[in-house]
Amino acid sequence: MRLVSKIALVVSLSSTAPAVLAGAHTWDVWEVFSNADGTVQFVEIRETGGGTGETGIGGHAMIAMPSGTSFTIPAGVASPTSFKSYLMATPGFAALPGAPTPNAIKPSGFLFALTDTSMQYNPYDTATWTAGTLPTDGVHSLQRTGVGGALASAVNSPTNYAGQTGSVNVIPGVPGLTVGKLAADGSSLSIAFTTATCGDTYDHQILYGQKSGWPAALGGTFTLLGGSCDIGNASPYTWNAVPDAADGSGLIWFVVVGENGAGKEGPWGRQTGNAERSGPGTNGASNLCSATDKDLNATCGN
Repeated sequence: MRLVSKIALVVSLSSTAPAVLAGAHTWDVWEVFSNADGTVQFVEIRETGGGTGETGIGGHAMIAMPSGTSFTIPAGVASPTSFKSYLMATPGFAALPGAPTPNAIKPSGFLFALTDTSMQYNPYDTATWTAGTLPTDGVHSLQRTGVGGALASAVNSPTNYAGQTGSVNVIPGVPGLTVGKLAADGSSLSIAFTTATCGDTYDHQILYGQKSGWPAALGGTFTLLGGSCDIGNASPYTWNAVPDAADGSGLIWFVVVGENGAGKEGPWGRQTGNAERSGPGTNGASNLCSATDKDLNATCGN
């Protein structure tokens, strides 16, 4: 007779509770913004489920498609997370007066504004839009209309994790000029303009118009509503009592121009196609602020 020894294998089960992993799946892509040249961009994601512990966003990638550019969120956030926003932006955005402090800095040009059609918070949410519909006017962004909703164009309203919010204005195609709102209705603006290379400038002026004053064709004449004269050379300048558009468009455009000792305006900057922006006066001057001529050889003009 063969005796078989049976050995009982006893497995000890630990009563220790399993580790709780930080959540990350209730965040949605909420707002996407880019100026015309991609130097000022931001992407905001928002916790949309009301969860207090959705802190594990660190390590998740933000991916723009079809360009495939990717940015990895560097770290998680502190609890509670309920309905909070997380703001990722370029250095150009972070330098704007009045801009909320970004939670993370991403490279300039991360988003290809003209050709990209989606932004993904990998792997949980993707916001999509039609190619060419992402605004690049320096004022509007694409924003979620609700949880899981479509994107719609609206005045940008970036918000960071601390709840700091604001709105930025970036004039397209105008190097050296940045604008920040000091009043929610835009009636007071902080205008920063380049002065480092303005050795030929005696003074500066703000020249402004409305949407109906924009030329119909490239190289056409700009029609102005008025000017804020003799603002000096100190930057930034606080422009109070910013005018409203009388044509119902809600859009006021403006340039900051230098003035030399002879009373001539400096350049207004160039449009797409390298055409100088021009007013109704001699050599394209504004005929405002006592300037009836423009010096295109001047080094300043925003």
